[in-house]
Amino acid sequence: MTKLFFYPKTIAVIGATEDPSKFGNAVTTNLLDNPNLEAELFPISRSNDKIYGLQAYKSLLDVPKDIDLAIVLVPAKVVPFIVDQCIQKPVKRIIVVTAGFGEINEEGKQIEQEMARKCRAAGIRMIGPNCVGIQNVDIGMNASFIQSPIKGNISMVSQSGSFGCAMIDGMRWNNLGLSKFANIGNGVDLTFDEILHYFKEDENSKVLSVYTEAVKNGKSFYQELKAITPVKPVVVLKGGRTQAGMAAAGSHTGSLASNYTVLKAAVDQSGAVMCEKMEDYVTALKTFSLLPLPKGNRIAVLTNSGGAGVLYSDNAEEQGLKLAPFSDSLIEKLKPYLIDLVQKVNPLDMIAGANEDTYYQVTKVMLEDPEIDIVVPCGVYPPFLGMKFENNFSGMIKAWNETGRKKPMLPLLVFGSGYEGVVDLAIKENVAFFSTPHEAAYATKILIDRMNFLLR
Repeated sequence: MTKLFFYPKTIAVIGATEDPSKFGNAVTTNLLDNPNLEAELFPISRSNDKIYGLQAYKSLLDVPKDIDLAIVLVPAKVVPFIVDQCIQKPVKRIIVVTAGFGEINEEGKQIEQEMARKCRAAGIRMIGPNCVGIQNVDIGMNASFIQSPIKGNISMVSQSGSFGCAMIDGMRWNNLGLSKFANIGNGVDLTFDEILHYFKEDENSKVLSVYTEAVKNGKSFYQELKAITPVKPVVVLKGGRTQAGMAAAGSHTGSLASNYTVLKAAVDQSGAVMCEKMEDYVTALKTFSLLPLPKGNRIAVLTNSGGAGVLYSDNAEEQGLKLAPFSDSLIEKLKPYLIDLVQKVNPLDMIAGANEDTYYQVTKVMLEDPEIDIVVPCGVYPPFLGMKFENNFSGMIKAWNETGRKKPMLPLLVFGSGYEGVVDLAIKENVAFFSTPHEAAYATKILIDRMNFLLR
C-alpha cells in the first residue's frame, strides 16, 4: 500500500548522525525540523547513544516498536545486510537512499534486484536505491535530504532526485507548492504507475507531475495515465530524448531510456501533457495549479505595448490558437475607458499611458463579456508617469477577483525594473503570471487542450 510511505507512524533512520557532512544528518534534521510531526523517530547509529536528544539504537532489531518506514543511509556495501534486518524485523516499507548499485555496473544491478526480490517475497515495498527520499508536505514530513517546498496542490514523482530538488526551488519562485514528492531513483521495486495511482486517490493532490528517463512497465504506466487524466491533469517531462540524453540516463539511474517518440504518443493519447522543455513543465504546473479551465477558446488580449500584443499573437498562432473578434457590444463597453486614438481591435493596444484603473476597467469588461473565454492582459512598463511595475498588475487582479475568478486570466508581464513587486503581489494574491509571450501562449494552449479533452 503506497499510502503508508507518506503516512508512517514510526520511522527508523538507519545511518542517522549529527555530522552535517553526511546524508544521514540531512534526513534526520529534515524530519526533526517539524516539531508537530506525529511519526515517532528512531535513529539507528552504531557510534552514538543519542542523536539530537533522541535515544539511538545500535541495530534496527533493538527498536522496541514496530517500524512502518525504514530510511537506509549506510554505505552501499552494508545495504544488503540492513535490508535483511528490515525483513527480519520486519518493517513495512523501505527507502534506500544510498547510491552505488545499478547506476554503477552490472553487479550493482544484480544486488539491487536481489534486494527487491527479497522485499517483495516478504511483503515489503521499497523505493530506491539511489534516491533522495520522499516528502508529504501536508503533514510536514520531509523524509529526504533535500529542501522542503512550500505547501501546495501539486504532487510529483521524479526519477531524478536532483531534478526534484531544482524543481522545488523553481516552483517556489513561481509561488507553486507541493502536496507530495517521491523520488524513485533506480526504481527496482515501486514504480511510477503505483505512485501515480496513489496520487490519483489522494484528495490533496490536484495536479500530478512526472519526470522520467525510463518507463519499465510502459503498458501499466499508460493505463494509469488514462485512468487519471479524466479526473486530474498530469504533466510529464521526459529526460533522454536524444542519443546523448539516453546515454546520460543510463549512467544516472542505470536505466535504459525509453523511446521518446513512443512514450510521447502514449502520453498524448492518454490526455496527459508531454512537455518538451523544463520551462514548459513549470508553466504547465503553474497553469493547472492556479487557473480555472475556460468554457471555450475565444481569447482577448489587452496591452499597453503593441509589441507585447503582437508577440503574444505570434506565439498563440504558432500554438494553433486564434484571437476572437470583438463584438459591437464589447467595443461599446470598452469606449469609456480608452482614448479616441485607440483602435478597438484584438489585441487591444491601450498605449503606454494606460494605468492601474484602465487595466482594471478593461480587464473587467472583457472578463464579463459572454463572447470571451480567456483574457490575456499584457504589460510592459515605461519608466515615466510615476508608474510602479506592480500597479497595472494590481488592476488586473482586482478585476479577476470581482468577477469571481471564473475565467482564466493570464497576465503577461514582460521583465522590467521593479519586478520584485510583481512577484510579491502574485504570492499575496495567489495569482499566476507569465514572463514571456511563449509562456503565456503555451499556458493558453494547454488550458484549451484540457478543456477539449474533458469535453470529449
